[in-house]
Amino acid sequence: MIIILAISFIILIFLGIPIALSLGIASWITLSIDGRYPLEMIAHKMANGVNSFPLVAVPLFILVGSLASKTSIAKRLVIFSNALVGHIRGGLGHVNVLASMFFGGISGAAVADTASIGSLLIPSMEKEGYSPEDSAAITICSSTIGILIPPSIPMVIYGVTIGVSIGKLFIGGLIPGILVGLLQMIAVYLVSKKKNYVIRQKRASRGELWSSFKQSFLSLLLPLFLLGSISFGITTATEAGVIGVIYILVLCGLVYKELNLKELFQMLIESAINTAIPLFLVSTASVTAWIISMERIPDKLVVGITSLNLHPIILMIVINVFLLVVGMFMDLIPALILFAPILLPLALEIGITPVQFGVIMVVNLGIGLVTPPVGNCLFLGCSIAKVEIERMIKV
Repeated sequence: MIIILAISFIILIFLGIPIALSLGIASWITLSIDGRYPLEMIAHKMANGVNSFPLVAVPLFILVGSLASKTSIAKRLVIFSNALVGHIRGGLGHVNVLASMFFGGISGAAVADTASIGSLLIPSMEKEGYSPEDSAAITICSSTIGILIPPSIPMVIYGVTIGVSIGKLFIGGLIPGILVGLLQMIAVYLVSKKKNYVIRQKRASRGELWSSFKQSFLSLLLPLFLLGSISFGITTATEAGVIGVIYILVLCGLVYKELNLKELFQMLIESAINTAIPLFLVSTASVTAWIISMERIPDKLVVGITSLNLHPIILMIVINVFLLVVGMFMDLIPALILFAPILLPLALEIGITPVQFGVIMVVNLGIGLVTPPVGNCLFLGCSIAKVEIERMIKV
């Protein structure tokens, strides 16, 4: 069955069929030819794939991210970030990274970060003398921090797929997310020094820093609440998502007074569409994952790899490279659902915990968001900066 599944999927992808449909059609072809299982299993597994309470958090966090990006929340976070790090060489580049870290704590999605922070900062960076390519590159790369820092939507998907505590995954992704942000800021500093980008901003005074903090305080409370409530077991991820939506509606509608019913209705429609896409991917990928499980591919893979007596470090390098390549050609969510059950047993054999492996998978597959040919963040960032893909790839 696996050969039929693989060949069908590859052919459908080359024909330009979207991944979600390709997975579903390939699974249908496989079950039709094999004949051992009724085709009704497709509908059953698709329904079971999304019949999970933790998955309710996905549309909630998507709505929170949409509300944050369409109101002044993102702008307030940028102003506060600018007051903190705007005076360092590569100032707006550092602001971009820090704002993405804050915004990632609200939306949990890389594409939303690219759209909101990119729209705010790319034009300003170009006015400050940054090349369009560098402005877009910093924005695109920093947006991937959002898939590590809670409330990460990919972490929710991984947790549901593997059956791991989402709260533990959020805690596990926090420190790596901060480290990635710090490393990106070092890279921004080195590039700015190499290209001699001028420091145009003085260090913010205490008064300016306090003023920007007061402006952004209520916005900063949201990621702190989401992280704290889930980490300390006060709420589940889904419950935190509900409270987050209520908080941001009150904040934007009553406190900031930037949201009316018409705009809210449009955001609800947009969030529903943005939710339907990943959840449809989850449902069709669940069928494919079930077929892989029925063929005992994870068990066979563990036996085969173990017989090679590879050193644990070599095995992890192989897994990392494999995930990097997969991320270049497949969206993050279906890749998580398909390959987490296959590769996790290998990781467990060498002492890697499910939480650690979740972080490894999200980091590696997340790189695919900034690399062609799929690269959703890459294409969006280039569109905002009005830069050709070919020029961006050379940066």
